[in-house]
Amino acid sequence: MIKGIIFDMDGVISDTQKLHSKIESQLVGECGVKITPEEITRRYSGRRTREVFEELLKSQGIKSDLDLLMNKKWSQMEKLASESVDAIDGSIELIKRLSSEGYLLAVASASNLNYVQSVLRTLDVIDQFRYIVSGDMVSKGKPDPESFLLAASKINVTPENCLVIEDGRSGMEAAKKGKMFCIGLVKNNREPYPTKYLVTNLSEITPNYLISIINNTQ
Repeated sequence: MIKGIIFDMDGVISDTQKLHSKIESQLVGECGVKITPEEITRRYSGRRTREVFEELLKSQGIKSDLDLLMNKKWSQMEKLASESVDAIDGSIELIKRLSSEGYLLAVASASNLNYVQSVLRTLDVIDQFRYIVSGDMVSKGKPDPESFLLAASKINVTPENCLVIEDGRSGMEAAKKGKMFCIGLVKNNREPYPTKYLVTNLSEITPNYLISIINNTQ
């Protein structure tokens, strides 16, 4: 039985993954690493920012002040989040419906806490969640399941009774490692992903769809 539902945020609740990638591409570009925002999204969606910066800089043998890069990124992201954020199509409706149906909701994001809270407040859904796990609250980022397991423990639901909704491959892998159900929100459900439950729009996550996952009939 699914009792708890854990949402990734960027790319699932808020249409903000592109902002992460754009700013990260710009900042590492200033350090000498040339990579497009699209490639960052493809390779690193759902990963913690520090890990992304470390890996990109190391690949080019470049040394830089990671704390300075992190501060620059989050100051820009928090400013943007407080001004305007677009919701992923169907996310607000899904969150409110699942909450009204009695599911315990949590967020597990790789982003930092101030930014996550700012986005959820801007979208007026922060009160729908029992707990928020951010990237600065765990020692290991996705694809390690630590953030999902922490979220499950905070809402007092066993991992086997939790469902994760993710758009990033690393997050889908983390849910699998944490022995949780996982729905992948993807653009193309014909590509291979670390979960067999794939949707291209959140409106597909109906009560019957959730039942079919539990019964393993979807």
